[in-house]
Amino acid sequence: MLEAFIPYITAPEKTLIDNLPVIGPLKLQFFGPLVAVGVILGWKQCLKYAKAKNIDEFFFRDYLFWMLVFAFVISHWVSVLFYFPDQVKENPWVLLTVWSGLSSVGGFFGAFVGMTYYLKKHKQPIIVYADATIYGLLVGWCFGRAGCSLVHDHPGQVVSEGAPPTEGLASWLAVGPWPPESNPTWRYDLGLIELMFAICLVSAIYFLGKPLTRKPGWLVGTVVIAYAPFRFFLDFLRADQPAAKVISSPDLRYSGLTPAQWFCIAFLLAGIYLVFFRKPKPEDLDYKKDSDRVAREAAAAKATGSVDPSAAKTAHDD
Repeated sequence: MLEAFIPYITAPEKTLIDNLPVIGPLKLQFFGPLVAVGVILGWKQCLKYAKAKNIDEFFFRDYLFWMLVFAFVISHWVSVLFYFPDQVKENPWVLLTVWSGLSSVGGFFGAFVGMTYYLKKHKQPIIVYADATIYGLLVGWCFGRAGCSLVHDHPGQVVSEGAPPTEGLASWLAVGPWPPESNPTWRYDLGLIELMFAICLVSAIYFLGKPLTRKPGWLVGTVVIAYAPFRFFLDFLRADQPAAKVISSPDLRYSGLTPAQWFCIAFLLAGIYLVFFRKPKPEDLDYKKDSDRVAREAAAAKATGSVDPSAAKTAHDD
C-alpha cells in the first residue's frame, strides 16, 4: 500500500458566526491571516522596488490600492464565471461575494487589467510599474499558497502505487490520508506543490536574478516564463473525479484545458516577448519621480514659509 511521504494536516478553524446575512458562515481560518500577511509583506516589497527606481511613492501607493481592488474582484469573477458558472445561474449575487472564491490566474489577469486602466488614466508607462508589482507579488504569492496548502483547497488526483504519473520521484509528493476516514486516499496537494515551486522561484529571483539592475520588463517576463509552463502541466494533476469531503465536482475544461491553462498560454507568449524581443524605450522611464515630488513639496513649503519636516529633522540631527 502506498504511504504518504507528506502527512495530511487538518488546520484548526473556528466558526465565529453560523450564518451572517449575504456572507454566510464567518470562520476563523489560517488561510485569511496568511493572505493578509502576504498582502502586507508584498506591499512592502513593492514599495522597496519603487524606492530603488525613484517612483513617486504617494502615486505608487494609490496605484497599488486600485490594482489590488481590480485583482481581487476579477479573480473572483474568473473563478465563478469559468469554473462554477452554475453558481451564477442559481444566484447572480454570487458575483458580488468576492470572499467566496478566488482564481490565482484570474488575480494575475485582474492585476494586469487594473494596472493598465489606472496607469493609462494617469498617462504613466506600464512596464516599470509591472516590474515593481511582480517584485512584491512573489512574496505575497508564497503566503497565499501556504494558506492553500493548509486548507487543502486544490486537491489533485489520487496517487496509486506504481501507476503513472506516480512512478519514480513523483510519488514522494503524495499527501495523505485525505478524508473521509472510511475511504482514505493519497493525493497530490496542488497548493503545496505550487508553494514549493514559488519558494524556489522567489529565492532564485531575489538572490540570483539581480532584478533591480535588469532592463524594464525582464522581471515580469522571467517570472511568467517560469510559472506558465509549470502551472500548465500542474493542472493536468487536478482532481478529475468527485469525492466526498474532497471535491464536489471537477473543474470545467474548455477544449480539454482548464481556464488557468488557457491563461498560461497567453502569459507565456507575453513573457517570451518581454524577455527576448521587446527593446527598452525612452518612455519606459518617463514615470512620476519621487525626487520630483519631494522637490515640489520643499518648494511649496518654502514659498508658504512653513518648515519642511524632513529638512527640520536633518537640521535637528546635525
